[in-house]
Amino acid sequence: MIQMSKLEIRKYFIEQRDKLSTEKRTLLTSKINRNLELQKEYIVAKNIASFRAFRNEPQPTQLINKFYYYPKISKTGLTFHTDCNGFKLNKFGIEEPIEKQSIPLNEIDIFLIPLISFNKNLHRVGFGHGFYDKTLSQLLGIADKPKFWGICYDFQLSVTNFETEFDVRLDKVISDKKVYV
Repeated sequence: MIQMSKLEIRKYFIEQRDKLSTEKRTLLTSKINRNLELQKEYIVAKNIASFRAFRNEPQPTQLINKFYYYPKISKTGLTFHTDCNGFKLNKFGIEEPIEKQSIPLNEIDIFLIPLISFNKNLHRVGFGHGFYDKTLSQLLGIADKPKFWGICYDFQLSVTNFETEFDVRLDKVISDKKVYV
């Protein structure tokens, strides 16, 4: 079997995701959110690190009884902030919260993480800048580590083992068809 590089995986799955119609994206996103809301850990979690959909990504739901925080790029990775002051586009065209005050990473119960592709080993391919890996790696040694969950469409599953020593493994991947653990 020919192995694809992360660059090739990234290109292929972005093309597939970009082909989704608005109707299909809406349908698949609702299935993803249903699977997310059924997770026991999500039901009891209070502080959720989420994200704003970018380039046809699914948009995770927001429930009333939880606090949601969104990523902002910093020099050391990502910081997470409320959306109470709205959003602005960053240099990559991704919406970031305007709020300056961030939540300490160890106070987040679950990180909902976007991805371009994932494999059955629960490793992900992102846009290639390493922001999530740098950020999440800071939490790997703590006793009560937050959960790291990938959020994506099921067609983003890759059969390639592409992980490197710098990649942080996810605890779950929640798709429209199933939950990978």
